[in-house]
Amino acid sequence: MFRNYEYKGYHVTIAVETQVRTQRRLACQPCFTAVVQVATGCAAILAGPLRLVGRAGVLSRTEADAVMGGYTAGQILVDRLLCA
Repeated sequence: MFRNYEYKGYHVTIAVETQVRTQRRLACQPCFTAVVQVATGCAAILAGPLRLVGRAGVLSRTEADAVMGGYTAGQILVDRLLCA
């Protein structure tokens, strides 16, 4: 899954990667990781790509959770860049 959002004039791009982990030769449910990148309107990359896992180092259980976590991280990055 690939999403592109605009936040305060910056482009926040989120790609979701699927990971399947196996335990004792049995396939488990897939987990998801968000890859976040922040760029200006003229495509100059300011941050990223950053690979993010869910809270406490646990992978997200759904694609939607990974996307929203990535978007929140992108918002925090932009806010901190604007304060710097």
